[in-house]
Amino acid sequence: MLKKITLISFLLLSTLNSVFSNDTLSVAYCMEPPFVVKAEDGTLYGPSVWLWENIAKENNLECKYIELSLDELLKALKNNEIDASLSPLTITSQRYKAINFTTPYHIEHASLLERNVSSLQKSWEFVKSFFSINFLRALGALAFVIFAFGILIWFFERKKNNEEFHHGIKGIWEGFWWSAVTMTTVGYGDKSPRTVGGRVISLIWMFTAVIIISGFTAGIASSLTVNHISSAHDKIADFKNMELGTIEGSATNEWLKNNFFTKKKEYATMPEMLNALDQKEIDAVAYDRALLRSVIKKDEHSKYKFIDIKYNPQFFAFGLSKSLPDTLVRSINYSMLSNIEKMDWKVLLSENGLK
Repeated sequence: MLKKITLISFLLLSTLNSVFSNDTLSVAYCMEPPFVVKAEDGTLYGPSVWLWENIAKENNLECKYIELSLDELLKALKNNEIDASLSPLTITSQRYKAINFTTPYHIEHASLLERNVSSLQKSWEFVKSFFSINFLRALGALAFVIFAFGILIWFFERKKNNEEFHHGIKGIWEGFWWSAVTMTTVGYGDKSPRTVGGRVISLIWMFTAVIIISGFTAGIASSLTVNHISSAHDKIADFKNMELGTIEGSATNEWLKNNFFTKKKEYATMPEMLNALDQKEIDAVAYDRALLRSVIKKDEHSKYKFIDIKYNPQFFAFGLSKSLPDTLVRSINYSMLSNIEKMDWKVLLSENGLK
């Protein structure tokens, strides 16, 4: 009895698939490297293409491929103007209301991409830091303390030691010189205090200078590295006040909106967004991690830097029109599951830097 039921079910499913396969499925795609990539001759390749073509072959499906932007693709699916999406779509509750999804075949996160800073730019930033407000303040404070102790030593020495500490401006300069030489422990010995007051000031200055020079060194190091520290991002929240670019209609765009990233700009395609990054219209690109890694892989001139921050975990699946028969949807799901269990699928993911 069980064998008869199985045979009848198989024949019924085959019949339905044969009937539906007479019609050509409209399958839309947008460029989503490495999942969907177009070669120079116009052929499509990538893990999603391999998976869908195996599904189509096993179910005798004829497919007509149409290239659309992501936003256009989503609208066409919702309006039942196309039958399926070749490009991976993130399953969200909002999309699920209008679109059918297959079982997820890959889990991905979103990441970020920034403009890379060249060695020349880094050197220039380092030189500019010597003229920063923090550096000049530290330098000014040090000069003031040196000058103060120089005045004090000159005040005590100018009468009884006027051979080394003269009267007037010249003597004040000599006091400043002595103070600087003493602080740096150079000790030329060309000037030395002879009065009791001068020696007391010298003793105080010697010990004070040790503390001051340590603090000054720390202040200089801080002022020269503040730009580098401020540019080291390790979480997505660090980008909240920066101009971020993302793809309109994408799950990343929705995530940024829901998490109150108000300074974001939407673009139709990745090339448009990268051009905006090059023109400094945006500070960084926020999108799917795999696609951003693909950009880095093709970046021959090292123009961009991948920011290894993970956020917004996404379940990738094929989007299907709600007008497709349930039997076909189940058949597509079965074929997909059987294919992602194969070693070929795992090897393909590994070759494309996907885990």
